[in-house]
Amino acid sequence: MRVLATLLFLFAIAAPSTTALPAQPAPASWRLASGTDAVSVTEATDRGYAAIPVSSLVNVGAQVAYEGGEVIVRMGGRQFALRVDSPGVRVDGQPRMLASPTYSQGGVIYVPTAFLAILGEMAGGAVSVDANARTLRVDPAALASAATRAPVTASVPNAPAAPNAPPRRRLIVVDAGHGGVDPGAQGPSGTREKHINLRISRRVAEILSADPTYEVRMTRDRDTLIALRDRGRMANAWRDEGQQALFMSIHCNANPSRAEAGYETYFLAEARTADAQRVQAMEDAAERYEERPNGHTPLDFIMSDLRQNQHLRESSDWAQMIQNRLREVHPGRSRGVKQAGFAVLVGAFMPAVLVEIGFISNRTEEAMLNDPEQQERIAQQLAQGVRDFFAASERRQSAGD
Repeated sequence: MRVLATLLFLFAIAAPSTTALPAQPAPASWRLASGTDAVSVTEATDRGYAAIPVSSLVNVGAQVAYEGGEVIVRMGGRQFALRVDSPGVRVDGQPRMLASPTYSQGGVIYVPTAFLAILGEMAGGAVSVDANARTLRVDPAALASAATRAPVTASVPNAPAAPNAPPRRRLIVVDAGHGGVDPGAQGPSGTREKHINLRISRRVAEILSADPTYEVRMTRDRDTLIALRDRGRMANAWRDEGQQALFMSIHCNANPSRAEAGYETYFLAEARTADAQRVQAMEDAAERYEERPNGHTPLDFIMSDLRQNQHLRESSDWAQMIQNRLREVHPGRSRGVKQAGFAVLVGAFMPAVLVEIGFISNRTEEAMLNDPEQQERIAQQLAQGVRDFFAASERRQSAGD
């Protein structure tokens, strides 16, 4: 009997408890809405106050850029300048103060949610903010109207109009793949793809900026994470109505087989080969580092597809021009023009390509990609590929195509 009692006691203390642990509260989220579109953005509270990624504001019509060590948010004709690790914000040059600073963590720049109230205050009634409901809502029509009514901070009174205004500059958006907590692929010697992408992208942007007929933008000019689908939205926001524009995303390839080598250029369409599907899955895997947006409907994707289709031929032609240019300087073989449904290209409503400039997983090509002279040659050829596209476009227009 004593043995039985002992066994029952031991069973009782060893048996798993059926008492439920208290449920952990789900992280709070902000709802950012523009018209009928909306995304959910999780609050970060690591610093003891609520903040959201500043890049998430692109979803509601803001333009976000990184200039001179500052984060610049443009919305409703206003410009908001924030500096990392500072609570200060300048609105059209006028200083304001937040209770908590903007900060960078894991390559992502976060802005205190209190900043959203300043957006609502200064955007001419186009932005409404309900802090209790954690909702920011934008009226797109009112936002466009506010932009036209915004005060001009630098103007010359009675300045005569130029008799012959210069032609509108053509927009080139250079996208350095990966960044921040997303390192991309890694080479046998430890080279991180994100650093190679950024170095070459910066040089491409620098080369093209020397041409006064180009307006050059970078989705990132530092080691920071920008959500894949926000990159295309940024490009669209920078583009004026009717402005010629191009989007180029620069990456390094990788493969479990260290023997794979060469360069290839993709345009947006359904992946037709197993290798194209592999590369698409590799590049889109960066989304695991992001807050995933919601609120999209089947109609959204249909409309996106229709808007992209008009650029497929131009994107395909441009991809071939880039391959032709890289062939002149790249020691590897041309793997040709391919197509795949990369997330980074989906939202850019302009001719768009993703260039894989070499296999970082191949020891020889890793060394080549680290060589400053070869980086310069690749950057020069990518920039020439942009010039080739616009030259061909002008020839088609002259021929009446």
